[in-house]
Amino acid sequence: MTELRKLDVPVPPQGKDLAIQSLRGLAVILMVAGHVIGSAGNRGMTVADDSLWRYFYVGLEDIRMPLFTVISGYVYAMRPVRSRADLPELVRGKSRRLLLPLLSVGALLFAMKLVAPDVNDRPTITELWRIYTFGYEHLWFLQAIFLIFLTVALLDGSNALATPSRWAACIAVSLSLFVVIRLPLDINVFSVNGMLRLLPFFLIGYGMQRFGLFDLKGRQAIYVLIVFVAAYSLRLAIVLDAWSPNLYVHRAVSLVVGVLGIVLIYSARRLVSFSGLAWIGGFSFGVYLLHVFGSAGARILLGKVGVTADPVVFTVGLCLGIGLPIAFQLTLGRWNPIRVAILGEKPRRPRSHRDPGV
Repeated sequence: MTELRKLDVPVPPQGKDLAIQSLRGLAVILMVAGHVIGSAGNRGMTVADDSLWRYFYVGLEDIRMPLFTVISGYVYAMRPVRSRADLPELVRGKSRRLLLPLLSVGALLFAMKLVAPDVNDRPTITELWRIYTFGYEHLWFLQAIFLIFLTVALLDGSNALATPSRWAACIAVSLSLFVVIRLPLDINVFSVNGMLRLLPFFLIGYGMQRFGLFDLKGRQAIYVLIVFVAAYSLRLAIVLDAWSPNLYVHRAVSLVVGVLGIVLIYSARRLVSFSGLAWIGGFSFGVYLLHVFGSAGARILLGKVGVTADPVVFTVGLCLGIGLPIAFQLTLGRWNPIRVAILGEKPRRPRSHRDPGV
């Protein structure tokens, strides 16, 4: 994922775009909210498939992780790979940033699910290898975004994204791949399906930053809003089983909802530009990595004391899913073993007597 600001700067530093940081905060809140509810009736809050909670989850399914990915593409485009000579440095940096947390947080999450009471699905120790080979829980995103960074870096190093027309050709291919290709689950190694699903959104973020695209105003925004409402209505019809299109049409509708929804959110980003939201956005990667420990822990503890009301479980799970990872980063995130191995940050360098820190 994109490099986040240093943990010892708890507000967006000078030069950061407050609106983009706020979108990052919004994205992480939506992501945690979705995971608190759970992707199926046997996950998270274990809500019924015909409940309003499930409809809320599915209704934002095309927005949550795509919005996260658009921001990643936007920030990457600020300092893209300029030539193939830059590729080794990018691979080293993203391996530290993404693959180290995959190893460490993946192992911690697996261990928690082995021993914690009342988990939704308990693994066996023989399944440990699968968490690094296939997507595991929310950590599939680390694998997918790593592959996306490699893909886009190769395109950049080959000048395939150097002009708006070349960028358009690449995004057209990625949109087609989104609709046409899904690997069977047993060969979906390193979350290739997630990479194919999110690559168009990374490229959209890239185009937003590098070429100034998708910042709609006036009639343009109104026309796109009308099309979005129509596409979203079709998406709801699918969710409610009122319409059953074939697989490719279903994916195409989801893609249109995701792309237009995010373009509209980006165009209206000034409306959600708040310092508090941007502050949360500054911790988004750590929240993404560690939120499950807070949200699942809250659900289990509330169940132990007899609190099962869905609104309470959701609210507490959301607050702890966001709050505990932020507290973890503020307290332990400055310690290099945690900073590097868990959060994927660069190690802090000790100040010498010649370095006054100015």
